[in-house]
Amino acid sequence: MDKIVLKDVNMIFKTKRQTIHALKDISINVPEKSIVSIVGPSGCGKSTIIRLICNIIEPTSGDIYVDEYRYEKEVSKSTIRKMGFIFQRPNLLPWLTLRENIEFPQKIVGHKGKEWKEYVDELLEIGRLTKCADLRPSALSGGMLQRAGVLRGMANKPKILLMDEPFGALDDLLREQLDLETLDIWRKLNQTIIFITHNVREAVLMSSKVYVMTTAPGRILEEVDIDLPYPRDLTILTDPKFIGYDQRITSLIGELDLTKIK
Repeated sequence: MDKIVLKDVNMIFKTKRQTIHALKDISINVPEKSIVSIVGPSGCGKSTIIRLICNIIEPTSGDIYVDEYRYEKEVSKSTIRKMGFIFQRPNLLPWLTLRENIEFPQKIVGHKGKEWKEYVDELLEIGRLTKCADLRPSALSGGMLQRAGVLRGMANKPKILLMDEPFGALDDLLREQLDLETLDIWRKLNQTIIFITHNVREAVLMSSKVYVMTTAPGRILEEVDIDLPYPRDLTILTDPKFIGYDQRITSLIGELDLTKIK
């Protein structure tokens, strides 16, 4: 069953000076408990798709479904609460401990009690941060901060994770380490993930499907199914099939960049 569906979605922004067709005829299917990545050049509308799914903005036209529930002008809170959000900067609150930062989304929606405390303990263990639970963000490394941001996005047991360039500011070595840790968490918690990235290798490593976007206006250029088994580790980077997917998608994006130069 598809967890998230976008069907013929268009997004047009109008200002006094111009009209911007940000997204054109976007159709995306995200199967339940899968990881689907969206890649493409800057400005193609990848983050706009995330904003549409979490109902920050409404599409100009087209349909969005979550669990077969069709978005109307008013989207139910229960639908939005199925989602967790993870962005490039973890933005932990500096006056709270690591544990308190992860618990913070629970307090906002009123989740409390033994069950939720034990769940935070489980997240800290999965993220290998138990020993750091009582430290403040200033005492954590960059990798720990990013990991904590991922765990905080999972604090309310979301069925859906929307990840917008979560590791985009990190070096390749740390990025790959966190990619593998995210895959491990996903495998244990059975979530559905939409993963926005500009890094093709990361998209292929993480995903069962990759959507390649183009700009002006943003649209889906190609849908690429990644036929590689889970669980995955870094040895898969040398697999001929992995290399083939990487080269194919990189070539598509490279052709887009050349078109922009011309």
